[in-house]
Amino acid sequence: MIKRNHPELSISQQCKLVQLSRSAFYYTPVGIDADTLALMKEIDRFFTKYPFFGNR
Repeated sequence: MIKRNHPELSISQQCKLVQLSRSAFYYTPVGIDADTLALMKEIDRFFTKYPFFGNR
C-alpha cells in the first residue's frame, strides 16, 4: 500500500492516510530461535498429555 519512492507523497503522509504509525511501517518481525521453539513444543506436549494440571 505504501510506496517508498512515491513522487508526491512522503512516507509520513502515506502512513497518515492509511492510519498506520511510521514505526509500524518500519517494523521487521524477529523470528523465533530454535531453543525457544523446542521449549514451546515441550510445553505443548506436556499440557496435551496432562490437560487437567493447573485446575482445581
